[in-house]
Amino acid sequence: MAITEDTKTKGFSLQSGPHMSTELDVERLIRKREAALGYRIMASWGWGADGSGHITARDPEHTDCFWLLGYGVPFGEATVDDLVLVNESGDVVEGALEINPAAFYIHAPIHASRPDVVGAIHAHTPYGTPFAALATPLTMTSQEAVAFHELQGVFDGEELNVTDFATGQRIADALGEGRLVVLANHGLLTVGTSVASAVGFYLNAERAAEVCIKAPQGREISSQSASEVHESVGKEINGWHVFQWLIRSRINDPSVVG
Repeated sequence: MAITEDTKTKGFSLQSGPHMSTELDVERLIRKREAALGYRIMASWGWGADGSGHITARDPEHTDCFWLLGYGVPFGEATVDDLVLVNESGDVVEGALEINPAAFYIHAPIHASRPDVVGAIHAHTPYGTPFAALATPLTMTSQEAVAFHELQGVFDGEELNVTDFATGQRIADALGEGRLVVLANHGLLTVGTSVASAVGFYLNAERAAEVCIKAPQGREISSQSASEVHESVGKEINGWHVFQWLIRSRINDPSVVG
């Protein structure tokens, strides 16, 4: 799942895509770099300036563990060395920093329930959070929303501060086999088969939420049309490509994460 074929060039190929490394150390570094870059991408919009939000990356070897930014590290300064490895019990098994407990309780049940999920991201964003107050799925009123056609759920619980595994499991259940779960009165969460695609699709979700907020009476496209368009915007590779664009447009030097 390489970050990109060549981040030193301005462009990248339409045919480019993620590549799984068979070397565990190499794959681990790829996932950690994508997570650190994801945090910096969030920070480029001011998301997470108050510490809200988190990105997790499943470890390729210890698959019941995931990497997470250590508590207190500004998102805009995230590096691979600032990530800590957390096990299924919430213990930090590698790294010296603490973690945001909510990050564990939200993400751990998702990773446990969905072996296909490598990356997950949740944030409190300008449009995702107000849209979540509606406690409804995204309406199919934009191209970005179609990426989640028949792939979204809503967690309608009122536990806004998630402090236990049981609540996190209910979030995982609401997500189901989907890509997006709207956390009512809280925010959005997206997942992917790579950290890159999870982050890329989060941007799609945020933009779709913006359309829903700004054009609440917008025309909703038909299910048939949504299914057809989904084929060109809703595959994992599409989220991965959005991430490549974000690296180039939001991060000056991707090597700064290590």
